[in-house]
Amino acid sequence: MILIILYLSITLIGYAIGTNIRKKGKKIGSIGRVQMISIIILIFIMGSRIGADKKVISGLASTGAEAVILTVFAAAGSLAAVFVARRFMGIDRKGVRQ
Repeated sequence: MILIILYLSITLIGYAIGTNIRKKGKKIGSIGRVQMISIIILIFIMGSRIGADKKVISGLASTGAEAVILTVFAAAGSLAAVFVARRFMGIDRKGVRQ
């Protein structure tokens, strides 16, 4: 519960700072770099925590297989939906209406 409160308070502080900067019309030139570094740190910490969990590591093969199957079927379903929608709207492969 403490971590949820911590995460929400950090989010709200970031929101307040971002809103204040936007209202003043200031531009932060290095914000993209800061965001990228933050994302890299976040992914590293998440990977470390997942790698340290023995339950996750022991079930990695079955979880990976399920993830691959879900990904393949999601991609195939998306492609099929686009194919049907394009046929329904009369759009050819080049995106031109017939």
